[in-house]
Amino acid sequence: MSALPSVMLVVLSLVTFATAQSIAPSKVDSMMDLRMKNVSVNKDDQYICTSYRMPVNESYIVQFEPLANANTAHHILLFGCSEPFNTQEEGAWSCRMICRGEEQILFAWARNAPELVLPPDVGFKVGGASKVKHIVVQIHYAKALPSFRPTDQSGIRLHLTQQRQRYEAGIFLLLAYSLTIPPNTKKVSADISCGFTASGNIYPFGFRAHAHSLGRVITGYHVNKAGQYKMIGKGNPQWPQSFYPVSNKVVIKPGDKLVGRCTYNSTGRMKTTVIGPTAGDEMCNFYIMYYKEVSTQIPFPQCVGNNVPSLITNLPPGSDVQLPYNATLEAAAHGHRSHMQGHEDSDVAPNTIDKPTDGSKPGLQHYVNFQSDFMSDKAMSSSSVSGLDYPIGQVGGVATDNKGGVYVFHRGNRVWDGSSFNFQNVFQQQTSPIEQETIITYDKDSHILRKFGKNIFYMPHGITVDQNYNIWVTDVGLHQVMMFPAGSDQPNLTLGVKFQPGSDNSHFCKPTDVAVLSTGEFFVADGYCNSRIMKFSKDGTFIKSFGNGLMTIQADGFPPEGSFDIPHSLTVAEDKGLLCVADRENGRIQCFDFNGNFQKQIHPAEFGPRLFAIEYCPLHDGLLFAVNGPPLDNSQTTVRGFIIDINTGTLSETWNTQDGLKNPHDVAVDPHNLRVYVGELNPNKVWRFDMMGESGSIVTNGNGPKSTTASGITGTTSPSGVSDATTDSSEPIVAKGTLNEDDTVLPAVIIGVLLVIPVVIIVIVVIVVRVYKNGKYDCCGRHRSYPSKKFNLGDLLSPHRGFNRLNTDESDNEIDLSDSDQEEYSITQKA
Repeated sequence: MSALPSVMLVVLSLVTFATAQSIAPSKVDSMMDLRMKNVSVNKDDQYICTSYRMPVNESYIVQFEPLANANTAHHILLFGCSEPFNTQEEGAWSCRMICRGEEQILFAWARNAPELVLPPDVGFKVGGASKVKHIVVQIHYAKALPSFRPTDQSGIRLHLTQQRQRYEAGIFLLLAYSLTIPPNTKKVSADISCGFTASGNIYPFGFRAHAHSLGRVITGYHVNKAGQYKMIGKGNPQWPQSFYPVSNKVVIKPGDKLVGRCTYNSTGRMKTTVIGPTAGDEMCNFYIMYYKEVSTQIPFPQCVGNNVPSLITNLPPGSDVQLPYNATLEAAAHGHRSHMQGHEDSDVAPNTIDKPTDGSKPGLQHYVNFQSDFMSDKAMSSSSVSGLDYPIGQVGGVATDNKGGVYVFHRGNRVWDGSSFNFQNVFQQQTSPIEQETIITYDKDSHILRKFGKNIFYMPHGITVDQNYNIWVTDVGLHQVMMFPAGSDQPNLTLGVKFQPGSDNSHFCKPTDVAVLSTGEFFVADGYCNSRIMKFSKDGTFIKSFGNGLMTIQADGFPPEGSFDIPHSLTVAEDKGLLCVADRENGRIQCFDFNGNFQKQIHPAEFGPRLFAIEYCPLHDGLLFAVNGPPLDNSQTTVRGFIIDINTGTLSETWNTQDGLKNPHDVAVDPHNLRVYVGELNPNKVWRFDMMGESGSIVTNGNGPKSTTASGITGTTSPSGVSDATTDSSEPIVAKGTLNEDDTVLPAVIIGVLLVIPVVIIVIVVIVVRVYKNGKYDCCGRHRSYPSKKFNLGDLLSPHRGFNRLNTDESDNEIDLSDSDQEEYSITQKA
């Protein structure tokens, strides 16, 4: 048997390792932060620019690092200028005008895109004798800044070197400027085509696709003089709008052609959409990042409109077909690091999913499938700490943290019945705290990690875990709210007076839930008696309250906006600036801004008369998960779960267990692992549901049926004791649309290597064949002593030696997916 396969495996291993190690920029001499200078943004859709002078000495940008919270900045563009439009370097301006004279795009950032590391020997030349004397930072603020963050300093950090780079980087833009998208149409395309004019070749190494909410796929092609099409890149504009590596070896020569196509789906939109600058408009941009010889000149680095229509006729099949679902990129686009692994199929029979016949959110790619009883006996017996020696009681609340941990707040042997409170709402069993541990923490595999809370609580209700792993709970018997620091079994903040109901600023009456902002400010739903929402500072100082218990009925059949009949559950959509309330006995959701001003209400007939709990999920531009409860009016309302588009209030889907939910009391969503948890009062259960991929396969983190993950689980532990397990798979899984992450390895290396692997495999085959033919090994795989022709891996990756592929890195910031990019649209149409 020939040794050739063995040689290939060895070389593959070495090259994969070398590739991972060599993905690094040139030596960095300095860094420069290009930030907004404490700008104030008091209305939506503002475009603000500021400028920075480049170093006096010639320098090269070799890395772009975002310094932006995507909750604030919708997109950032960097423009190189000889002179900015506003020459006051300390100022900022509303930037319809960018530069005085010639300008060039250097970088674009949107939708939680990662940092960008250029290949070695490649850089954007700035300062010195270059044309880029200044860089203008343009930020689109899709929404006004919130009152608690009145100014902004978002921007981009440049990594610079004064070492002269062998090749200069640049961006070539394909842009469609005219398109009409009819309403409610599944597929509409905009096309771009033109000839390429330059004094020399350019070598694409990265591409970026940009469109708004209707965009589904954007594709760019190179067409050589023989009429052969080669794909430069294909992107989903709903994923992070990063510069992704060009997988094909492409050389664009003078006289060649460039072709682009943007494809949209307007299903569910009832108005005509055009290309333009506003949130309701669309865009069609395909960016090509390239390198070139220093001497190569490109007079017009843009392709605008469809100038060679005959090229469109011969577009390769599949140019308008969407990319396969990718759980990792879906999660990253919405600000979440994902540890998901796909499943080819499932041993669990899916339940019947009730999809609405119309009005569904276009592009929704997750459905909910009943998976299991999360707290099954089997799961408990395999716990990483000792299991429970008593049954779980009524589940008052369930919550998740940002590492996939699950928190259950239950009532042990306590049951809320007619004897629990008197007519003054005073709890009647004040000498009998619950003797069981009432707070149980599980990892995502239902292993018990921690339990505490015995002899503290009397009638548990709601539980919330904030981004710092602090646990917030409400006890309706105590009439109190408590906050337990991460890892502690004693509260360090307690609000309300023990066993004393009241309605002033220091008392609660049966508080139900807590919602916490990233600033530390928090809201309390108070609750069964007072029907109000109270807002507190981080240290527990009362700020304000809003809402009331007015029961007058309006013409639409609902009580007035801002009135409640038991505000039972709270959730914060911080990227939308909304606090939403499950108004239980009114069977509706009401949403407010953080100052208590009413914004919207959601009340589809499917809710029925009682809505118990809601939870916000930022995926797909914002979803609300909700559960209703059994009706008290003998109506035929089905008890089930719901998915609602928070932007439109549209009911996207309903879901249920195989046997049907009975008395759901709370719902929690884990957007990292695409899971939904529902706590029930009777039966005393926590049910787990998995959100489903578009193909119908369950998307989990490798612990469900027929997992395709390899062995080898590693991870870190959060302050709550929840393991942040990651899966170390021995086989590449890019083809399945998912990526594994290991927090101990630079994300940049992981993504770079995974994206390069298909090309590397081809490279290896060529290397081995050449080595074999050039005589380095004989027919039996033995090494020959006489020399052979020297071969350089760089020769295969590009026409220039030493070229390595583009490196990207996932980030972990939250994001607002509202849509408007004025400057990206009008880049060729300056006033």
